[in-house]
Amino acid sequence: MLAQQFDLTKDYFAVLGVPFEACDKTIKAAYRKMARRFHPDVCVQEDAKTRFQEVAEAYEVLSRHKQAYTRARGQHQSRTSQSQHDTFYRSQSWRAGSSPIRGRDRVMTYPLTLRYAIRLLHQGYFYLPGIKVKMKFNRDAFEGKTFRIPGKGYPGLYGGASGDYLVRFNISKESLSWRLEGADLYGEVKVPACLLVPGKKIQFESPVGRLSLVVPQNYQQGKLVRLQNKGLPCEKHGLTGHLYAKLVAA
Repeated sequence: MLAQQFDLTKDYFAVLGVPFEACDKTIKAAYRKMARRFHPDVCVQEDAKTRFQEVAEAYEVLSRHKQAYTRARGQHQSRTSQSQHDTFYRSQSWRAGSSPIRGRDRVMTYPLTLRYAIRLLHQGYFYLPGIKVKMKFNRDAFEGKTFRIPGKGYPGLYGGASGDYLVRFNISKESLSWRLEGADLYGEVKVPACLLVPGKKIQFESPVGRLSLVVPQNYQQGKLVRLQNKGLPCEKHGLTGHLYAKLVAA
């Protein structure tokens, strides 16, 4: 598949729910999850076949032509943004010679997986490659709020100030066997049956990193085990959410 044959209007990273810098292993894992979810033989949604084909197309492109697609789509977005920018100023040409015209704001949306977003939250910042700026990354990103970087949008005309750079994050609320509810994380942890013994220490991988827990004395199959303060920080109240693990015999 040649670069010029890509459908540059489609964001294949968003289709698979992975960040644009995702490695091949992450892309493959996301594809398998989405393919199982939307396979026409198991999914009852009316658009299952279409969604399944979109997932397959996204994986075909990103697994074989990721660099070429990323480069071509970046150029396409730049041309589209510049065209919109030029159209706006042509519509304002009657104001030439009068008061300065402020530049338009530039709006960008970044798709992120839950695991990657949590890593950024602990890191505290997100690097914007387009304008080479580090911006603060906090819980507001999970609420769909818009971050504003002053003066980093399109330049103004006739001495007008530049617009702002507006950033939004499209964060998947699910990551493989985990989901986010408020500041709390819920997920399944597969454990060998021989280890599901009260008092036994178990280590497992979670979206917040590698954790360990001790099987409670009164543990029952399917019951949630709470790990206090292992969820996401809740800045409004100065508290941290919890992590709830459901131990499942492998």
